[in-house]
Amino acid sequence: MSAVFANALGFGAALVVAGGAIANHFWRAAARARFEDAHARRFRFDGQGIVQGAAGFTLPARHDTGIPRRAVLLLHGFNDTAQSMAYLGAMLHARGWTVRVPLLPGHGTRLVTMESESRVTRWREAVLAEYDTLRHDYDSVMVVGQSMGGALALLLATERPELPALVLLAPYIGMPRHLQWKVLGAWIAHVVLPYLRSVGGETSIHDPVARTEGLGPGIVTARTLTELRRVAKDAETALPQVWVPTLYLQSREDNRIAARDAEAHFTALGSTDKRQQWVTGCGHIISADFCRDEVASLTADWLDAHLI
Repeated sequence: MSAVFANALGFGAALVVAGGAIANHFWRAAARARFEDAHARRFRFDGQGIVQGAAGFTLPARHDTGIPRRAVLLLHGFNDTAQSMAYLGAMLHARGWTVRVPLLPGHGTRLVTMESESRVTRWREAVLAEYDTLRHDYDSVMVVGQSMGGALALLLATERPELPALVLLAPYIGMPRHLQWKVLGAWIAHVVLPYLRSVGGETSIHDPVARTEGLGPGIVTARTLTELRRVAKDAETALPQVWVPTLYLQSREDNRIAARDAEAHFTALGSTDKRQQWVTGCGHIISADFCRDEVASLTADWLDAHLI
């Protein structure tokens, strides 16, 4: 093969590679625009770029003289918003609790913000700051976490072991092997697709009315799934270190967490004052589904019983 021919062949190969890279760049840009435009058409946003109805909120309780000032911090799950905790928050507020439901970083916002701000460090910092603020103002502060919020609640308990009580609602602890393969698949797909549709969310809430009221985007990225895996694995590692009295609520029909995994995680929990309660007729988001009244009642009773 002559040097001229070899050089021409190499140059041609380089052109093919460069052309492919350019084509992929424009393909990803077009795909990004399609996803972001569709998301922007689906939701209305406030001046801070938050989906209307998704923002965090506080329900202050009336505290008469002589009654301990008590507050509860409610933490929503991955790819969800404060709206998913609204019913539970209202029920706890009616039982005399000040309720604080923050919107976790990267949630309930535009996709580009979701992609850049959904990080474990930011979630943990936000939860710690919310708890410390409440602890400064109230005599007793307890925490309820759902799905990924449950994982964050467990991690908070390792940093603030003085917590009087925890309630975990279908906590997302660890990650099944088949879902870890999905994370790997998401990174492979990331080469050409910046966003991916989240599958299975339609069975997370059985109540059709509550399902339509949800404000989650139904969109994930390889990075956000990786952050979810990280916080879930961190929570699994932390289980034996959590000695806070804990109520663990789980649906028999949970589409995200297998019953055997929930049982194993409950067993690994370090606390000696713990209880696992099963509910039925609902999916993964038990705070908003058909079992929401039972969940609210069990949660309130546990918190009241551990009030200092």
